[in-house]
Amino acid sequence: MGPGKASRILDAAEALLRDFGYRKVTVDEVARRAGIGKGTVYLYWPSKLELFGAVLTRQSAELVTKQLAVVRADPAEVRVHRAMRWAFVEIMGRPLARALHTGDYAMFGDLLTSDGNAGRFFVGKIETTGRYLAILYEHGLLADDPAADPLLPYRLSAAVTGSFLLEAAPGSADFALAQKADALATTLRRAFEPPTEPSPAALRAAADELIDLYRHWLAELTSSLPAEYSHDANLR
Repeated sequence: MGPGKASRILDAAEALLRDFGYRKVTVDEVARRAGIGKGTVYLYWPSKLELFGAVLTRQSAELVTKQLAVVRADPAEVRVHRAMRWAFVEIMGRPLARALHTGDYAMFGDLLTSDGNAGRFFVGKIETTGRYLAILYEHGLLADDPAADPLLPYRLSAAVTGSFLLEAAPGSADFALAQKADALATTLRRAFEPPTEPSPAALRAAADELIDLYRHWLAELTSSLPAEYSHDANLR
């Protein structure tokens, strides 16, 4: 199995999932589209569930990798309103991620509830969100203490999730993506952040901790993918 075969398989599976939905796609079709034998697919992933779970995990790893690059380039991107604005725009530009976050579950069938890889992403996201909020508060970038307010992650999730779900509501197309992203950022800044501007030192310190957090999350995601996705270059 030479380098690149896993990518070809996942590319084919992702395209078919996007076009036809999980229930209608077979491993045979994935193999044909990837230009390889069906047996090669099973050498990587023993079941259809694991294969398509890897598709979701790979996309999650790609998002975390890009988020790492954004924070390294500008520590101010750790702030809640900026981080979530970036995520909203990035996800809306990815058809599979968009379908997942806007509630288009017809595409996924029982994939999300049955596969361990998909579950690993959501558990990791929950754990990372909690630590993310704690780090922000430690450096004065969050108005409320998450340790004193157990509902803080829920409040944040409700605000962000609502923006995604509104994409399926009538009238959403009346606004440009940038306008909707700005509206989300404004809501989050007013609801979750202190009124004063943070210092560059606070932003840098928070960014350093969050870079380490995201690296560990990325390592967890890529640990379930073929070796070509676990190269040290992805984790630096």
